[in-house]
Amino acid sequence: MSYQVLARKYRPRNFTELVGQEHVSKALIHALENNRLHHAYLFAGTRGCGKTTIARILAKCLNCETGITATPCETCTSCQEISAGRFVDLIEVDAASRTRVEDTRELLDNVQYAPSRGRFKVYLIDEVHMLSTHSFNALLKTLEEPPEHVKFLFATTDPQKLPVTILSRCLQFNLTELSPSNIQRHLVELLTKEGVAFEEQSLLYLGEAAKGSLRDALSLTDQAIAFSAGQLTVANVTSMLGTVDRSHVYMLLRSLAEGEAAPLLQLLDKVLSHSPNEAALLEEIVRVLHRLAVAQAVPQREQENNIQDLAGAFTPEQLQLYYDIAVRSRRDFNHVPDGRVALEMLFLRMLLFRPDGVLLAPGNNQAQAVEKKNEVAPTQSPALAVSPQAADVEGVPASPPRQQEPPQAITPVTEVESTPPWQQETAQAAAPEKSQSDAATPSEDKSEALPPQARATEVAPQLATAPVELSPETLQEKSPQAEPETVLETPTEALTSKPELPPMPGAADKAALAQWWEQLIKLLPISGVVANLASNCQLKHHRDNRWVLALHGGHDILAGRGKRLAEVQQAVRDLLHIPVQLEIEQDDAIDLSPDMIRAERKQQQLAHATATLQQDPVVKALLTEFDATLHVDTIVPTINE
Repeated sequence: MSYQVLARKYRPRNFTELVGQEHVSKALIHALENNRLHHAYLFAGTRGCGKTTIARILAKCLNCETGITATPCETCTSCQEISAGRFVDLIEVDAASRTRVEDTRELLDNVQYAPSRGRFKVYLIDEVHMLSTHSFNALLKTLEEPPEHVKFLFATTDPQKLPVTILSRCLQFNLTELSPSNIQRHLVELLTKEGVAFEEQSLLYLGEAAKGSLRDALSLTDQAIAFSAGQLTVANVTSMLGTVDRSHVYMLLRSLAEGEAAPLLQLLDKVLSHSPNEAALLEEIVRVLHRLAVAQAVPQREQENNIQDLAGAFTPEQLQLYYDIAVRSRRDFNHVPDGRVALEMLFLRMLLFRPDGVLLAPGNNQAQAVEKKNEVAPTQSPALAVSPQAADVEGVPASPPRQQEPPQAITPVTEVESTPPWQQETAQAAAPEKSQSDAATPSEDKSEALPPQARATEVAPQLATAPVELSPETLQEKSPQAEPETVLETPTEALTSKPELPPMPGAADKAALAQWWEQLIKLLPISGVVANLASNCQLKHHRDNRWVLALHGGHDILAGRGKRLAEVQQAVRDLLHIPVQLEIEQDDAIDLSPDMIRAERKQQQLAHATATLQQDPVVKALLTEFDATLHVDTIVPTINE
């Protein structure tokens, strides 16, 4: 017997064997069980998603000798002939080759005759959108009111080309593309039956290359079996598909997390020597960055260890920026002479625009205080800025401010105007003229000769008698209640202030030492990957300012080449003012790192919140009286750090 390809050998024969498309099979099963059958069905979807297969299964259900059923017997003559493609009352038409109106009229001339063998005469028209306009017009009347023994089943990959008059006469089912994971699970079952050795990761590559088509996936599987002599490994499948081994992308992203340009470009050259397809490498980078972002947002969706480890090496802001850079870099392939140039520029952009220096770690109060103070100064209005001379005139020291008299007793003073830099030359040129005019008026001469305090005393009675109109904003600015009671400390004082940290416990008390290290990290001015490194380390012991940190082997990428540990060490020195020396050793048995402590605390708070909700009388009433359901996995407790 000749070999039969997998796509034909394992074609579904009933709805239970159908892969995916549950929304279509469920509707058809209910219609068959309740005998609510329409006279025309339209199945639309991409190639290889099961349109013709579903139509044949439906024809088998309609003509099974046991009766109209959702589970055909597969043993009667009608079922066997339909499976073999020789049932006389199943008329399959390829609309792509019979587009003329004469062909459609010839087809419709036999509609009035009763079926020869089956219960229904089924017309299965594939690629129905290829029919001409006249063919559709000839089909309209029969499609709207066909004989009771006739059923029309249409299949198309482009339903937009069908006239609205045809669509309104059919029940339309839109078939979806199959996900790579669904295709992978189906291939595992088939290859197990076939006795072919395989690696599950290689089947995932086949599912991704099929792009939603199960038939394409089975055809690629046949090709992979022939290519690899029955050994479906990742290396063989990627070599056949011309795709990039995902382990190469993991290595590139690990090198990117290190932050060094030279090793990253050297590794890129090495990867391209094995996989010269630059466009495929870029697509794989985009796909992995997407999985990393999803792993950070929803950790339970990703089970692969490489993805989980890499997700901790980047901040969410970095991944979003890198993904945007990678997607935008795809257009560079049309404008550069070599794809290697586009990839090198891609990684250089990622290194250059990494947002590490902009982010503030949670709890970094000192850095936030400095940033807040830096923001206050520029926002001060120039009109409210008082020069030293004005402070002398008002008799108020510049710092600190004192409690002033009520607004009624305030002595108005002359406003001191500052000359902008671009008007200084004009002011200097006008100074001689002003001195001559001052010499011509002795009274002004006299007032100018007085000291500032006397000049203010002499001018005050004249200003006191003049009506003064103050806006509400001005009154609010000048009122003593609006004056600040305290003065913000200078940035130097904010940085050098001693944090409130309990004494460092001894190395014998493991739990207390871990809690102390967690509190210290909250006070350190670190962020990004450096903060991730410190949060994944556990302080094991200390002696003579030598601290030993333990790091799990799965997170050793965070340490980099010692650069990030040096940043943590410098931050501790600046904060505690001691010459501490930090060292890292690998220990897979750590259980009290700050990340682990926070995770345990979150689980405890989640358990407490769940128990509280379950004991709440309102929730109990909803559960008992309204048959409600409490989804425990959606409870998000308030985390108190």
